[in-house]
Amino acid sequence: MGTRKAQDRTFQPGEVRMYKPYVSRFTFYALRSALFGLLVSILFSNAAYSQNITLSADITPKIISLNETATLRVTVSANQQLGNIGPPKLRALPDFNVSYGGASSQYNLTGNQVSVSVTWTYVLRPKKVGQFMVSSIQISHDNQTYTADPISIKVLPRSKKPSQSESTQDTFTDAFSGSTHKVRAAVDNSRPYVNEQIIYTFRYLYTARIPSFNTPKYTRPSLRQFWTAELERKQGRRQVIDGTLYSIEEIQVGLFPIAAGKITIEPARLSLPLAAGRGRLQPSSRVLVTNPVEVNVRPLPQEGKPTNFPGTVGQYRIHAQTDRETVEAGDGFTLRVRVAGTGNIETVPAPTVPTLPNMAVYDPQITDAIGIVDSKVQGSRTYEYVIIPSKEGRWTVPAIDYPYFDPQAENYQIARTVPITIDVLSNPNQAAGTTAAGTTQSDMHLLKQDIRYIKPDSLELSDQHLYPYKHVSFWVAQTLPIAVILSLWFYRQRQGKRDPKQIRGQYAARTALGIIEDAKKHTVGEPAAFYGTLANGLYQYIGDIFDISPGGLNPELVRQRCEDAGFSESATTQIVDTLTQYDYVRFAPVAATSTDVEDALNRARASIGEIEKERQLKI
Repeated sequence: MGTRKAQDRTFQPGEVRMYKPYVSRFTFYALRSALFGLLVSILFSNAAYSQNITLSADITPKIISLNETATLRVTVSANQQLGNIGPPKLRALPDFNVSYGGASSQYNLTGNQVSVSVTWTYVLRPKKVGQFMVSSIQISHDNQTYTADPISIKVLPRSKKPSQSESTQDTFTDAFSGSTHKVRAAVDNSRPYVNEQIIYTFRYLYTARIPSFNTPKYTRPSLRQFWTAELERKQGRRQVIDGTLYSIEEIQVGLFPIAAGKITIEPARLSLPLAAGRGRLQPSSRVLVTNPVEVNVRPLPQEGKPTNFPGTVGQYRIHAQTDRETVEAGDGFTLRVRVAGTGNIETVPAPTVPTLPNMAVYDPQITDAIGIVDSKVQGSRTYEYVIIPSKEGRWTVPAIDYPYFDPQAENYQIARTVPITIDVLSNPNQAAGTTAAGTTQSDMHLLKQDIRYIKPDSLELSDQHLYPYKHVSFWVAQTLPIAVILSLWFYRQRQGKRDPKQIRGQYAARTALGIIEDAKKHTVGEPAAFYGTLANGLYQYIGDIFDISPGGLNPELVRQRCEDAGFSESATTQIVDTLTQYDYVRFAPVAATSTDVEDALNRARASIGEIEKERQLKI
C-alpha cells in the first residue's frame, strides 16, 4: 500500500531526457578532504614563503682616510609586506661619529609574488686610524631577530692616501639621495707626435643629480706642456654600464704637445655641492678626482725630412692667387697665399715666398679662420703680401712649396701652389710721383671752420626774491611725505593679516621673472653664471608656488611636484626640460651668442607663463 510504483512513460522523438546526478556519501567526503588538504597546503606554503626575510649590511668605501666619510647601508628584504618595521639596532661605534641619513623602500611585483626591501643609511666619520669591525647589526620583526654579517672598514692617516688600486676618490655615493657619481679622464691617443692633436676627455657619470641649488664645479688640470684648443661641448647622453643606467656629460680639450717626452696630465677635479638635509646640518661639498693620464710624445722622424721643413704637423693644402693679372710699373698688387687643413692653425708658419726679381715684397697681413669639425681643429691662415713691380715686362710668381708632416701617414708631404704670371705695363706717371719702392705722395687738406660770435636777444630779468609759502606746490611738497607714510602703514597692516603662503604664491611669478632679468648681467663671458641665474629663478618660482625651499630642488623633484599638483603634461615637461638643459650648460659652460641668450630668456619666461595660466584657471 505504501509503495509507490514508478509510472511507465514513453519518450517522444526529440525529447531530452534529464537525469538527476547521484553523489555517494563516500565521494562527498573524499572531495571535502581533498579541498581541505589543498587549502592547508596553500596556507602553509604561504606561511613558509612569508618567512623568507634577510638582513644585509654594506659599507662603501671600505678604505677611507681620516678626513673622509663612509656610508653604511642596512637592508632588510622580504617576500611580504613588512608593515611599520622599526630601524635596525646598531652596537655603539665609539670610533666613529654616526649620522642617520634616512630610510628608503622598494617594492617589486613579479607575477603574484611581492618582494619588499627597506634600506637605512648612516654616515660614518672616523675619529682615529685603524682597522675596525662593524658587527651585531640586528632587526626584530614578528617576534624574530635577524642579524647581519660583520663588516670591516680601514681608516688611513690624513696625510696618507689609498693606493691606486684602493683609491675611491673618483667615485662617490650620496647617502641622502642614493645617487652614484663618478669622474673619468682619458686621451684618445697616448703616443702622439710633437704638435699632433690629441683629445683629452673629462667624463662625469651620475645616476641622479644631487638635489642642490648650486652647480658642480669642474677644475681643469694644468696643461702647460700643450697648446690647447677648446672643443665643442657634446650633448649629454645616457648609457648602461655594468647594469646601471648613467647620465654622462663630457668636456673635451684639444691638446697639441709642444715637445717630445713623457708627460703626465694631472688629475681633474669636480666639486659636488651637497645640499643640507637630514644628518647634514649645512650645505657642503664633495671633491671627486680623476686618475692622472700618461702621454708619451714621439719626436718627428729624421728620415725623409725636407731641408726647408718648418715644423708643420697635420694635413694641409696651399693655394695662391693675385687680385689682378695686369698692373702698371710702380703700382701694387696683392698676392694671397692660403694654407688650409687640419692641425694647429694658430702655429702654422708662414710659407717661404721665392725671391722675385724687380719686385718689392712687403710683410704679409695674416687672417685666421679656425673651426672645430668632429672634435678636430681645422681652418685656414691667409697671408696677404703687397708686391710692387718696378720694371715692365712679363713676370712669373714661382710655385710656393709648403712641407708638412702627416701623423696619420707617418711621413712628410709637400703641398705646392701653381705658378702665377703677371704682366707689368709701363707707367708714364712713375717718374712724377711714384718711387720704385711704391711710396706715393698724398695731399693733406685742412678743413677750417669760422668761429662766429653769437649774441643773445635782450632778456627781461624778474625779481629773484621768492616767497615759497605763497605757492600751492610748497604745501603739496610738505604734506606728500606724510600721506605716503600713512599709506605705507595702512598697507602693511593689511598685508600682515594675510596668509604668508598666499602672499608668496601670489608674487611667485614676479619674483622669478626679476631673477631671470638679472641673468642679463652675466651674458658676456659668464655662461655658467648666466644659466645658473636662470635656473635659480625657475627653482625659486617652484619653491614659491608650493611654499617649499628651492635649495633642494632638481628637475625630477620639480616634475613630481607639478604632476602631484595636477599641472598638464605639456607645462610640466616644458619647465623640466628647460631646467635639464640649464643643468647641462651650467656644468660645461660654453660662450653664449646673443641668439642663445635671447632663446634661453624666452624659454624661461615661457615655462613660467604656461604654469601661471593653469594656476589662474584653478583659482
